[in-house]
Amino acid sequence: MSLLLLAVVTTGVAPTIHYEETQYFRQAWLWALLVGSGIPAALLGIGAVVADAEASTNAPLWAAVVLVVVFGPLILFSRSNLQIEVHDDVLLLRLWPFHLRARRVPLGEIDSITAMEISPMGDFGGLGVRIEPTFYRWGIRFDGPVGYIVEGNRAIRITRTDGRELVVTSTDPHTLVRTVERVGESGR
Repeated sequence: MSLLLLAVVTTGVAPTIHYEETQYFRQAWLWALLVGSGIPAALLGIGAVVADAEASTNAPLWAAVVLVVVFGPLILFSRSNLQIEVHDDVLLLRLWPFHLRARRVPLGEIDSITAMEISPMGDFGGLGVRIEPTFYRWGIRFDGPVGYIVEGNRAIRITRTDGRELVVTSTDPHTLVRTVERVGESGR
């Protein structure tokens, strides 16, 4: 169910969407890693089923089960996406299928918002919903900003009025920043 349809169903009024964007995990290195590790796992699983099969065992069925278990999550992951929407009073973030409902950042709680460049692996240690690690003398703390890291190295950094920070990748961060600033100012 899209975020717009969800808002219409719950409130009965269609909100004005000032900005929307959808990002997918399309990095070639990520898919090479996932598929490259899935093929040996599938071959080993099918080999184990065939080697241990007795005459009465339905080996093709079990081989199909192995394929579904190994490659099923890849199919789901290929459809996963980050949806970003700016409405009249809120910024909505939803990493489907991991978030059942959109995460809400009320525009009135945004103290500052800036466009920036990030290194997904260097700053956050990967892709997805991440917490930026902070290195200190005795180790690592995970008290940095929460990151929604999906596509590319361009992002926005949001500092909320309570001091919490949020980093979100964006295909057009400058337009997103201008939209949040414009809509946030008109709502005050």
